[in-house]
Amino acid sequence: MTLREKRARSRRRRLVAYAGVAAAWAVTVWAAAVVTPPDWLHGIALFVHLASLVVGLGAVLMIEWHALLWATGWSSVRELRQADRTMILPVWVGLGGLLVSGALLEPDLQQPATLVKMAAVLVLALNGVALTHWTHALARLPGNARFASLPPRARAGFVGSAIVSQVAWWTAVIVGLLNSTG
Repeated sequence: MTLREKRARSRRRRLVAYAGVAAAWAVTVWAAAVVTPPDWLHGIALFVHLASLVVGLGAVLMIEWHALLWATGWSSVRELRQADRTMILPVWVGLGGLLVSGALLEPDLQQPATLVKMAAVLVLALNGVALTHWTHALARLPGNARFASLPPRARAGFVGSAIVSQVAWWTAVIVGLLNSTG
């Protein structure tokens, strides 16, 4: 298979993943609007939501910490790739847990803050799919490749994705906190 064919296949996979993420998010919003869980389930859903946040955001922070270390020359791209391979499953498990449990927490879909949170969750999930482009690019780099030696477009892509990730995650966290205490 040629490089062009591999890239085309990778793009098709990402398109399917974008559609899957958007569909999962839409089902969550729909379920939040129509499902009225029993009162006893609220405490369990809240626990699952908080545990999923710890798992998902914690794994994202670990990956992005390794990316920052690589970008500043304190570690190698090999270490970043290992962190990504190790932490990617907890990221998606955490996100899935947030979606399922969030639907059971009866979010007020009439509140603008809730809509901001839900949009942030959609953005962070879609950005997670977009990041697969960059993680595949990392896999093609030699283990001693330096961030500074990457083409400017690649550096901008890595940094931009990391910024979008952090802004989306922390927006969802802060809005969730404000909604739960207000």
